[in-house]
Formats: sequence, C-alpha cells, structure tokens
Amino acid sequence: MRIDSLQTQHFRHLKSAAALAFHPKLNIISGKTGSGKTALLEALYCLGRGKSFRTAQVRHMIAYQQSYFRLIAELSDQDGNYFLGMERRARGYRVRLDGQTLNGLSALAALLPVHIVYADHFSLLTAAPQERRRFLDYGLFFDDAAFLPLWQRYQYALKGRNRALMEGWQDHYIRSWHPLLAETAEKIDILRRDYLKRLENRLNQYHAHLGGLQTLRIRYDRGWHGDLRQTLDENLARDQQIKYTRDGIHRADWRLFCEDYDIAHTFSRGQQKTVLCALILSQADEIRARSKKVPVILVDDITAELDIERQQLLLRFLQASEAQLFITALEAKLLAISDSDCEQFYLDRGHIQQIS
Repeated sequence: MRIDSLQTQHFRHLKSAAALAFHPKLNIISGKTGSGKTALLEALYCLGRGKSFRTAQVRHMIAYQQSYFRLIAELSDQDGNYFLGMERRARGYRVRLDGQTLNGLSALAALLPVHIVYADHFSLLTAAPQERRRFLDYGLFFDDAAFLPLWQRYQYALKGRNRALMEGWQDHYIRSWHPLLAETAEKIDILRRDYLKRLENRLNQYHAHLGGLQTLRIRYDRGWHGDLRQTLDENLARDQQIKYTRDGIHRADWRLFCEDYDIAHTFSRGQQKTVLCALILSQADEIRARSKKVPVILVDDITAELDIERQQLLLRFLQASEAQLFITALEAKLLAISDSDCEQFYLDRGHIQQIS
C-alpha cells in the first residue's frame, strides 16, 4: 500500500493546504529546525498507526484553539485506489475507508504498515521492555493471523486476573483465569520465538550491508520460568500482595547483544542508529514477505548520528527496498539525489511547498 496524497487540517502547526502529491518511491522533506518536518512525518505515521510516535496525548497533536485534527489521504495498491479519512479529538476518533467506518485501530494497522526511525527511537534499545514488546508484536500482527486473537484472549484473561487481585477476590476465582493465561501465553511464546529467529537473520544481513562489522544476537526472555500455570499457582500469594500478575508474556523482553555485551551500553550512537535502521528494514522485509504488503518507512533527520559514508549506504539500501520512503533533512542537497528520482517538499513555519 502506498500513500499517494495527504491533506491535513488542524494537525499541530501544519498549515492546511491543498493535498500533497507523493512519489511512489522516495519523498524528501527539507526545512529549518522547527519548520514542521517531523509533524508531517507524524501525520503520515498516524495514517497507519492511528497514534503519534511523539506523544500519547492526542490534544498535543491538535492545533492551538482547535478541537480536532483531520487527515485525508488517497492510498493505492495493485488492486486499486482507496480514500482514507481520519478525525481525532481529545476523546475518541473516526476512521473511514471509502466511506465505510473502520472499527478499531487494528483494521487501520492492517491496511497500511508504517515504520519510523527518529531521534528518540534509541529508546527501543535502551528503555524499559514495553517498547520492545510493542515492536515485536507489531511485526507478529502482520506475520501470523493467529497472533491477534491469541493476544486479545490473553489480555482479556490478564485484565480479569489483575482486577480480581486488586479487589481481593477469593483464591479459586483468581485461579480460574490460570488455564486461559497459560494456554494463550504458550502459543504466543512460540510465535515470538520463531519471529525473532527470522528477524535476527535479516538483521545481521542488513547490519553488514550498512557497514556493521559485528554479529548481533537477540536474547529473548519470555516473561516466566517453567510451566506458566504452575508458576501462577505457586506465586499467587505474592501476586495478591503486590496486586498484579508478575509472570506471563506481558513481562517478556528481548535485547540485542554483540558477543556478551548489551549494545545499549557498548555501542556508540552512530552504531546504534545503524542497528535501528537495520531493524526497521528487517521488520519491513518480514512484513512484505509474509503479508505481501508494501510498507511505508519514515526517517526523521537521516543525517543525524551517521557519517557521510553510512548516510549514503543507508539511503542506497532504503531506495533498493520496495518500501515507499519519506525522509527529512535540513537540506535536500546533502542527500545528493537526482530530482527525477523523487518528490521534494520544503517546510517553512508549517507551510509546505512542493518543489519538484
């Protein structure tokens, strides 16, 4: 799926204008710091994820003194063209595809795979496990149709058990959730392990292509030891004391190691950005291979943290992928790209000018 055009209304400080027409392959967005480049990427990201990569607060995405933002996009794939409309308010949202309401953001995500590399994305390597679980499960959402219903059943059981723990329900009621938790967790764990194994293989290929000299290994912690049902039974008293479920797939984590060292602590920022780009390319490839969907890749400030050689390597491999690309830079000329190979846009204080 490709984004052919986008029109924004009341989205951050972007000025409403005619629909922007995008290149099917490469789009370069330039402008001074604070001009709105990242906001435009944020709007594109929102088309596929229904949320921001910058904030969890919808109100921060809405222009000053407005009550909503609206995005209108034309999409296309090998089967035809589609019109997507999204409106979000501080409370609630509406998404329509060709005039029909989409129920749930999972339907939106299935329509348009979107990935991003941005300044704060280093947290994927360095922050708490929650962000790494989201990255993993986003890939699994496209990888196996069984994943989403399993994940939904697990979340239903987890919420039920946690509510019972919080409200001090009797032991037998709390234990009644254990079979469903264990059954779904074991199946999700198998899917996660298989996915991470394939992701690791692709990651090392891309990492080498982008100039990485080291072999990387993914270390996965599934979130519990032994049999989960038995673990939940044995740790019930502890969970009743802390009032939440401490064992299960919701506690899983994965980290990247070079030899025996966590790259979050040993790699430089430039090396980490190379790994992040390799990760995004690897996941995009997995999605394309398994779901046959062409992803959209957003890169905010491609020149940051990378020397010129690695910038050019990254740009070359991004262009060689089948993804539709949106890349920001302070100056487009720094990327040394022929005008005939892309569309270029210039932003100035929220005003967007198409210059090619």
